[in-house]
Amino acid sequence: MFHGRKCWGFPCQLGEGLHWNSFDNCLYWVDIRRHRIHQFDPQSQAHQYRTFEESVCWVVHSAKGQMVAGFASGIYCVDFVTGSRTAIAKPPEPSSNRLNDASVDPSGCLWFGTMDDSEQQPTGKLYRMASMSQRPQVVDDGYVVSNGPVVTPDGRTMFHNSSSERTVYRFKLDSHGMPITKEPFAIFDDAMGCPDGMVMDAEGGLWVAQWGGHGIVRFNADGTIDRRVELPVPQVTNVCFGGENLDKLFVTTAYQGLSLQQRLKYPQAGCLFELNVGVKGLPATPFNC
Repeated sequence: MFHGRKCWGFPCQLGEGLHWNSFDNCLYWVDIRRHRIHQFDPQSQAHQYRTFEESVCWVVHSAKGQMVAGFASGIYCVDFVTGSRTAIAKPPEPSSNRLNDASVDPSGCLWFGTMDDSEQQPTGKLYRMASMSQRPQVVDDGYVVSNGPVVTPDGRTMFHNSSSERTVYRFKLDSHGMPITKEPFAIFDDAMGCPDGMVMDAEGGLWVAQWGGHGIVRFNADGTIDRRVELPVPQVTNVCFGGENLDKLFVTTAYQGLSLQQRLKYPQAGCLFELNVGVKGLPATPFNC
């Protein structure tokens, strides 16, 4: 059920990387093109952001409560108050690539993708990083734009998007959490746009943001569409459950790629939305230290 929508503003050129942090009960997300990490406390409605010298693509937190962020050049621990950062890992990517989208699985492993920043060449990869002290492992490649890795609570299945192919892939994972099979789970048509960031709810539904599709769509476990929520903006980028009861669905959007005429038509493009969709999310697992 869908009972309402809030638009919190905070417009981003390319909002992405949503993460609910249970350590401080705040929502974090990034504006990739403007090099910003945003923080928002829904209870107090306090909002702030910090700007960095390069693109920042996603945020998670470690088991010690440290902020860990993926930048264009690699993964860093970040002090949000001072803006200082310490390098953790720098995947061996070409200079034309950047990181894009990430999540932590139920065992505390970090999954993240890379992509060609010009969105032309299939140079992107999918990585798995078991802890902050270990090197990232390449587990798949051939992506122009990678998006939305998410692992099921039982650790047996992972979903990952090839946005340029309009395809959500389903991977079967072995007992060590490594992929053993890969198959299409859902294919978006032109009207649906391209699959972007995604999140799983407590009932097993998979919510996927629709870049160019004006909304988000929820898939059942068999790949059929359960429902769709329309938003008043075309470029929908990421989704995340948050709030103290994990009963709010937060959605980032973008105004990147819109003409001046389109921005006037969609004045909320780039804003953060909050939805009540009648289901709860799953607690975010911290990244292993």
